[in-house]
Amino acid sequence: MKQSKTRYRPPRLACAAIMVCAMLLSCGLTVFAAENSTVSIKVEHNPADVQAIFEDGERRIVKTYILTAEENPADITRASFTDDGWLYKFADITEERTRSTDTRHHVETVELETDSDNLNEIINLLAPVLEYESTDGYYGILTPDLASVKFEAAARQSSSYTVTATREYRDLPANDLAYIFKTIAENGITLTFDSVEWVAQSTVTMGYTAIPDSYRAIAIYVGTATRSIVTGYLAAVDYTGEITKEIPGDTVYRVSFPGAEIEPATEEPEPETEPDRDSGSNSIVPIICTFVVIVLLAVAAAFFFLRHNVKVYSIGDDGYHDLAAKDRIRMKDPAVDLTPLDGQSKSLCFRLEIDKLAAKRLNGTVVDVIFGSGKLQHKIAYEGNIYRIEADFNAGTIKAIY
Repeated sequence: MKQSKTRYRPPRLACAAIMVCAMLLSCGLTVFAAENSTVSIKVEHNPADVQAIFEDGERRIVKTYILTAEENPADITRASFTDDGWLYKFADITEERTRSTDTRHHVETVELETDSDNLNEIINLLAPVLEYESTDGYYGILTPDLASVKFEAAARQSSSYTVTATREYRDLPANDLAYIFKTIAENGITLTFDSVEWVAQSTVTMGYTAIPDSYRAIAIYVGTATRSIVTGYLAAVDYTGEITKEIPGDTVYRVSFPGAEIEPATEEPEPETEPDRDSGSNSIVPIICTFVVIVLLAVAAAFFFLRHNVKVYSIGDDGYHDLAAKDRIRMKDPAVDLTPLDGQSKSLCFRLEIDKLAAKRLNGTVVDVIFGSGKLQHKIAYEGNIYRIEADFNAGTIKAIY
């Protein structure tokens, strides 16, 4: 008698148990993630340019985004995608800040005090250049416009002086002071009699003697007047020149996705097995469920505790960022050691990007960034996004980049 072969199928109860375990584990992981992350609404940005690049047998797609200062680079998608039989996964992102320069003509008037109104002396007192910086960020070196020099009296002082005047009186019958005025007015100033000189104007002969018949008097009058004397001047000169200001522009982000060709899946025939009628198939169901749960838990734990949560970029002298390494920062020992990058990095300036989950757990914690014998410390101040730190071991500075 020919024995027929039937394909073994797990009982429906076993399949249902496996699905329930997987759903419970998925729900548990989802709740864990919800408790340890903040919900945010992302705005997807459209790339300004997409290029497919083939170099050294490697295929990758580079997407270029141009963002304004108000737009968040964290909203740039990093999700994997497929195209024409290739799978592209996110590798790194670089940024390039653009700037423009605004130039304008400026006149700055400078005043100074001087004792003289001599133009040459005033010019010698002027500074050859004026370093100018406005409150809104414009800067330039200005030079004096000598044709604009002006000055005016700034200080005066009263001074007294003596005024004299002479009056002549003719045809006086006698050299008597009664004929002389005791005061006179000269240019609005009252002068008083000081002295007189008598001269015989005409004579008569009596016997052999000439006797004056009339006199001419030359009287001198003296008085005091006051005048205002300039003792100081205020000079003003215009300094002119071009002033400039750098204005931040948009930021260009380039996201790189290396590609790998997708191999077509091959279907393997399902092996035909004889049912084990003696032991019963239901006994394997608990073992399968336990195995699935253990595997899923192990995968979740490995992802959570062993994943890289820090990206390290090397900043060149041209400001270009290269992805230099990926590392993991731990709560028990919050430190990132960059010493292995010695000799590989373009400079001693690095940019560290800590993902949101790690940054949230490290909020308020002091992180050590080490390079050789140097160590820089920074306190995390989490604000809900990827946390960026710039560590410059040349200058010995470390700061957060927003």
